[in-house]
Amino acid sequence: MSKTQLMVNQWCDAGEVNLAGKTLQRVDSYVYLGRELNMRNNIAPEITRRRRAAWAAFGSIREVTDQIKDPALRASIFNASVLPAMCYATETWPDNETIAKAMRTTHRALERCLLKTSRYQQWHQGLRSTELREKSQLKDPLQYMQRMKHRWAGHLLRRNDDRWSLRVTEWLPRNKTRPLGRPPTRWADSFTKYFRQRGLPHWMQVARNRAVWRSCGPR
Repeated sequence: MSKTQLMVNQWCDAGEVNLAGKTLQRVDSYVYLGRELNMRNNIAPEITRRRRAAWAAFGSIREVTDQIKDPALRASIFNASVLPAMCYATETWPDNETIAKAMRTTHRALERCLLKTSRYQQWHQGLRSTELREKSQLKDPLQYMQRMKHRWAGHLLRRNDDRWSLRVTEWLPRNKTRPLGRPPTRWADSFTKYFRQRGLPHWMQVARNRAVWRSCGPR
């Protein structure tokens, strides 16, 4: 009971909610299954949490990686511990440049620390980010996120247990239009754009076939 909280959207005019004689605390956001949720559709706080989690994970292995000379082994440890912490639950995020820039920036900073270099040293030596990646042998975080999202989408669409996650993905509002101006990027927009540009069937139809879905996913 001490962890039970109440969160409502902007259309709810609810008063106090009592459960077992106790009034539930009303909050604007809360962390559920490792991810911060809010009704403002604002993912920025969760991006910040993921970046902090990545640095915390790196701090836990830094003493070990500092002593490892083999780049492949060092990268393997990093990819197995830091990358999952940084990208946890990102398969549920939309794809936009703001998210990509934040994740890319954090990963490059971690990469420099892994290689024991700084931005100034990188600039002074004339090293490009691609050259640092060759040295570090780390996985690209955006490609990692794309693979996670592609795998999750296939898993989601092949469900037949009528969960809310599938209902929300397939739901189309009736007699409603999006507001004027550039609307926020939706979770499925990247799939819709990819399949439409290539003249393929709708992604929801393709995702229900595991073999075909895997063949058209990111490598």
